[in-house]
Amino acid sequence: MRLCKTSSRAVNSSSLEMSAPPGIARIAEDSDFEALKRLVDDHEGWTLELSKSDTQVYTRPVAGCNFNMVKIHTEFADVTADILFDVLHDPDYRKVWDSHMLASEEIGILNVNNDVGYYAMSCPPPLKPRDFVLQRSWLDTGPLGEQMLLSRSVPHKKYPPKKGYVRAMSYITGFVLRTNENSKTGCILKYVAHCDPQGTLPPWLVNKVTHTLGPRMVKDLKKAALGYIGWKQTQPHLRKPWRFPEEISGPRISIEDCLEVVEVSVPRMLPQTPTTLPTANGKVTTGKVVKSSSVVTPTTPLNSASTIACSSSSVNSKKEEKKDRKFFDRKDKTDSKSNTNNVNGCGSPNISNKEDKKNNKEDKKGKKESKDDASVKEKKKDGGLKKRRSLLSLKF
Repeated sequence: MRLCKTSSRAVNSSSLEMSAPPGIARIAEDSDFEALKRLVDDHEGWTLELSKSDTQVYTRPVAGCNFNMVKIHTEFADVTADILFDVLHDPDYRKVWDSHMLASEEIGILNVNNDVGYYAMSCPPPLKPRDFVLQRSWLDTGPLGEQMLLSRSVPHKKYPPKKGYVRAMSYITGFVLRTNENSKTGCILKYVAHCDPQGTLPPWLVNKVTHTLGPRMVKDLKKAALGYIGWKQTQPHLRKPWRFPEEISGPRISIEDCLEVVEVSVPRMLPQTPTTLPTANGKVTTGKVVKSSSVVTPTTPLNSASTIACSSSSVNSKKEEKKDRKFFDRKDKTDSKSNTNNVNGCGSPNISNKEDKKNNKEDKKGKKESKDDASVKEKKKDGGLKKRRSLLSLKF
């Protein structure tokens, strides 16, 4: 989450006249180092957050940004400015004393006083680690003068943001080292920084932690400076390319490699239905999707089991209806016949019983015959009909 809104200058202050906006590589000039010295020496607008022993910590808000700038003044009684200058430069020794460093790479050299490097550092969990691509510029005015180191974030085409890290932004990180006039073996360190850690860190938390981490960094730096000479003597080489340009072995890079990279999102080109279609006579008609009458719109299919059940029940109901119709037709005929016999005096229960016995005998006889014979089945059917007809003729 980008919270700093400064677009043209890292710091909107008359005390720092950085002529290059953040994110653009440029060879540092003498005016940049003069602006750095004014920034660390002038306390106007700064708030003293901590004063302990020989260390003072200041903070100051920056217009257009939610993150404060921090400044530290401290004295090293037994460390010279030359040694501290070497400690800040030596990439091999940084791997020894910087416990927060995860990776450090030298990308290339712009000139004898400007280089570009990659630096990654750990953060307290659950925060993701941060990384930087920094252009570093330095100036040494001599043993009795000042040593200054200035760095800030720049892009590089071969080092884009990568997975697992949050690409942080350093608007300015500067060191001014001066020989202590009261002590020939000591020096004065003045440090200033304005960084945006990016991500989702709340500004109030970053501002609170900033002025507490500064003294810790100073303490680690002093300890590293005290052990530097002994460590350097154990190394296979004693080269110091930041002091002796002829010892530079890094690759030479161009300033064009560190220009601002703008990502342009290319939309996906999907096939689309044209909205207008030319006709034969040259006129243009609006293209509309017309539903053809010959196209059958599919409907949701019924459940197969319910479909079968419905069809079978309809067939059965038709059979039953047909059977009942035949039964009542025969009943009407039988009733009319029995009524005629009763009128003539011929109809009596005894006659019906005789017919029933006769029908039973015929049924038993038909059962004994072969079941596969179609004639037997027909007789059995007729016998059943006669039996029902005789029962309907009974009167109670």
